[in-house]
Amino acid sequence: MIYFGAAAFGAFMELWDKINEILMIINDQVLMTLIGVVFGIQILYILLFFFKAKVYPKAKVQHKFGIVIPARNEKDVIADTIKCLLNSDYPRDKFDIYVVADNCTDNTAELARNAGAIVYERFDPDPKHHKAGYALKYLFEKIMEEHKGEYEAFIKFDADNLMEPDYISRMNDAFDYGVKCARGYSNSKNIDQNIVAGISGLWYIRDCRFASHFRSVIGQGTMLGGAGMMFAAEIIEKHGWDCLSSSDDSEFTMRRLNQDKIKTMYVKDAIVYEDQPATIKDTFAKYMRMARAIHNLFWTQGIKSFFLFFVRWKWTYLDMFMTLMFIPICVLMCIWLPIYYIYIMLFYGIMLFKNGVHYYDLGTGQEMFWKYLTTIGYALAFAFVTAFILQALLAVVLERKRIKAPIRKLIPTILLFPLFMIIYAAAITIGVFKKPKWKQVKRNASKVSVATASPDAGDAPPATEEVSNE
Repeated sequence: MIYFGAAAFGAFMELWDKINEILMIINDQVLMTLIGVVFGIQILYILLFFFKAKVYPKAKVQHKFGIVIPARNEKDVIADTIKCLLNSDYPRDKFDIYVVADNCTDNTAELARNAGAIVYERFDPDPKHHKAGYALKYLFEKIMEEHKGEYEAFIKFDADNLMEPDYISRMNDAFDYGVKCARGYSNSKNIDQNIVAGISGLWYIRDCRFASHFRSVIGQGTMLGGAGMMFAAEIIEKHGWDCLSSSDDSEFTMRRLNQDKIKTMYVKDAIVYEDQPATIKDTFAKYMRMARAIHNLFWTQGIKSFFLFFVRWKWTYLDMFMTLMFIPICVLMCIWLPIYYIYIMLFYGIMLFKNGVHYYDLGTGQEMFWKYLTTIGYALAFAFVTAFILQALLAVVLERKRIKAPIRKLIPTILLFPLFMIIYAAAITIGVFKKPKWKQVKRNASKVSVATASPDAGDAPPATEEVSNE
């Protein structure tokens, strides 16, 4: 009986050993390879920061633009955005400003009209349609019905954006050069408001300076960032606004690439300022919404882009696939890595009893335990904390002339930049599995000095807006 018990225990231990080997292969060879590929490309872009981004030559023709702004209960910011656009250095007869007041319960429409915009009001009781994509679809249907052929290109802004006076001119240079779709440089209105706003703003600056910057060097496409996106009117004339997800900018990027072979190019000198969330709660809600939409986009347009790479043999297709793949990889990391390493450390951290077939002695258990603990410690210290602090520091140093804040005030932001990735990863993981509900998001005071009609906007109290977190 004792012999049978020992033999059974030995067989069980061999099976357990095999399971551990399989788990180790999944972790070390499969998951780590995927992580290495996805993140390795981004690291490469960072290391090649010293290349100069493409600059488009001065346009020979001043093309006519339609500026489109979706707005829902934006009474506190819409007028400043319109006035900022009207102070552009681009000829006034070469652009019109359209605002779609979407399901507003305030006087956004009235303020937008008084500021100088052409306004359409939209009311749709279906909460599933309370997204910017549906508002833009409605707006473009109206423009195509009443002004088809009048515009050569469109630029989409958010209701709270401010932009440098030469923004339209810079986009016109790119459009005149032949660019059909483009994004600008995403700067922050409130990067020094607090650490949360600083980290969020620095994330976008970092993305522009490294990822989008080098892509423009090699003539490859990038992902649209929403604010200030420019696209040819022929796209709307052909498709209408066909991007209705909560991440309509990313969807627009992928649909144009996959359907129309149009890459989104980066115009580094077209600078737009975005309002960043200043609380962890609002930051969390923002990335939960984004994650769910991009995760769904990965399994549709992302997978399609992967296979089109092998048909068209253009790097942009594979690059955009891996950019979208960041979301499912992040979710996998947040779920798999903690479970796996906690399990494996517990396994080797306990003493397994000797038996006649197979055993782990105390020494082996302790050795493996400390090996994994040391590996995790080094990975967190150098591959995570140090790496992201250095990225933030490099971005600030390189972009110091564009950042509208004293560098000394950003030191806490730089040091706590890895914290953003923890919030980001947690929000993404929860967002993929849980459909976020509508939230009230606070607007923040703007301290940016650009050519607006409200130079004292920085003294204004925070306002609020309703956004769809579906």
